[in-house]
Amino acid sequence: MLLAGHLARVQGLKGEFLFHSVMDEPERLESMTGLVLAPPQADLEHGEPVPPARSVALRSFRWHQDRPCLAFREVADRTAAEPLKGWALWMPEAAAELPEGESFRHQWIGCEVFVAGQRVGEVLRLDPTPMGYDMVILRDLRPGRTGQREVPYIKAWWTLDLPNHRLDVDPPPGLLDLDL
Repeated sequence: MLLAGHLARVQGLKGEFLFHSVMDEPERLESMTGLVLAPPQADLEHGEPVPPARSVALRSFRWHQDRPCLAFREVADRTAAEPLKGWALWMPEAAAELPEGESFRHQWIGCEVFVAGQRVGEVLRLDPTPMGYDMVILRDLRPGRTGQREVPYIKAWWTLDLPNHRLDVDPPPGLLDLDL
């Protein structure tokens, strides 16, 4: 599942929520099935929903002062909505549409990383940065090395073969050895 956003606060008396969206087009939620509400600490990206997470269906979607405002069929009024403030809304990965050449961060996790044909690491995660690109966090697998290395995702440096869990990177000389 993919995180769509969080229920920011209850809006009005009809069980609507102002929604903090992390998706580009939150209005697409209107036509989606398979939505799941879960407590904010639940990570449905790597697991199946378990109670108290619950399946929900959108009752309404509208814009309120440039913010998405949504309501669920399963949440009748403000009283039922209040305990769900801050909860996360998850959507099925199959409902996401990616442009050609784009990928999800979680598809990178566990991929082997090679430099000039030599295996140098394994992707642990991708972290967004304030500079607008992701930082690829690697487990260093070179002989005699331990720890993690950070390599910026600069498109020109990387060749992706996600179906085969292989990433090739051509970083500037010394980038993987900055800690020495």
